[in-house]
Amino acid sequence: MNDSNIASECSEHKLLPYLAAICPYGSSNNIQGCNDFRILLFFLKADCYISQVFHPIIRTLIVIGTILNLFSLYCFLKMNKRNSQNVYLSVLSLGDTINLQINFTLPMLRQNERFDNYFRSSTVLCRIAGVLAEFFLIFPTWIVVLLTMERLICISWPLKRRSSYTQTRAKTSILILATLVLLLSIYRLFDLKGIDQASVFSVLACNGSYISVDFMRDLNLMIWTIVPECFTLIMSLIIIYQIKLATQKFQPNYSKARQLKYNQATKTVLLISILFLCFHTPTGILIALDLFYGRDDKTLGIVIILVSRKLTIVLYEISLCCKFFIYNQTFRNFKGILHTSIFRFTRRTNSAKLGRPVLANSHEHPQRRTIHFGPKKQSITSPISQTDSLMKNVEEHHNIVKTHPLQTRPTSLSRINREQHQTMTVIINKTHEPMHVSLSRTSDLLKQYSIDKRRPLILTGSQIAL
Repeated sequence: MNDSNIASECSEHKLLPYLAAICPYGSSNNIQGCNDFRILLFFLKADCYISQVFHPIIRTLIVIGTILNLFSLYCFLKMNKRNSQNVYLSVLSLGDTINLQINFTLPMLRQNERFDNYFRSSTVLCRIAGVLAEFFLIFPTWIVVLLTMERLICISWPLKRRSSYTQTRAKTSILILATLVLLLSIYRLFDLKGIDQASVFSVLACNGSYISVDFMRDLNLMIWTIVPECFTLIMSLIIIYQIKLATQKFQPNYSKARQLKYNQATKTVLLISILFLCFHTPTGILIALDLFYGRDDKTLGIVIILVSRKLTIVLYEISLCCKFFIYNQTFRNFKGILHTSIFRFTRRTNSAKLGRPVLANSHEHPQRRTIHFGPKKQSITSPISQTDSLMKNVEEHHNIVKTHPLQTRPTSLSRINREQHQTMTVIINKTHEPMHVSLSRTSDLLKQYSIDKRRPLILTGSQIAL
């Protein structure tokens, strides 16, 4: 939509019906019932202009956040370091991903009138979606609280670290938290209005009768915003204070490796806590004001809140998307896992060769190598590094020649190396002089014999048999 279309959509003529609804006792010429007419008009225009870019920004952040959170989850699952912090961060990445789908993707899909009518008429589906929306707003928030609490225990009481810093304890805490949050969200089966962002996207509630449970809605609002923010702020300040004391007293006695490990875990928690406090607090405050003002008639305050909430919702969505960059900066092996995974996806689909050096084609990249056999030693000269299997078989060949000169003992061939054998030229001048073997990679199996033609010699890509 170009600038002229936006200006026409947000003109005063288009906004007058909204003003008439907000100011039921007056209009543009009679504003006795609406003394703040000009201010209302200004905020309605601002809301109109913001709405033109609000939905594209939301869609873009949904795609970016989903990809980055799934990358984070994949990297945490691939890490060998499976302590409690990684368990919390894995669940946090998964919770943020589902939160984006339930509380942002679904309202965007409901902008389609046909889909919205079907969704609202499906009573069970609509009400279950309300329960999930409430659950995934509260659940990831308290994962951050558990993560901060665990880090505080590790710093303040180091002796309790081994008992608290375990996967089992982390999984148990997550299970208990999920059960409690689910119980707090069950009321959405009966009450159609909750703490979600439905009003920002201008979608209607589910069809059918409902029971208003204001107490549970207010309680969940406090559990989602005020309580976790206070806990996170207090614990973060204590962690910073404890770090300051530890730096002054004990840092000279700590090894460098332990300091890096200590700082990495603490830095991750502090950055996530700061991100949570900065981007989550404005959203919670405006939702609280919206709930309190929404119980009264339409006023200037509710118009300002509805306009401002679109900005804070964008901030909240950004906080769900950008944790990947924190992990990428604080975890030392995060980049390595990510780069290795991307590299493997771009390589050949042959799983047998995945993660191994790709063998060059004999016709495209001919390789030459020389093997020197002596009475007491042998050596291999090659432009590429030899495998351990080749070295072992060469040594085995030397022992066989010394002990059983007339006996033929072929070694086992791997399935891959049976397909690629070598051409070999053998030159022996005297019996006790070293033997020089020059070979190059070919696709056919050839056999060469020594001068007396009593010992057949077979060479493959990585194995030798006499």
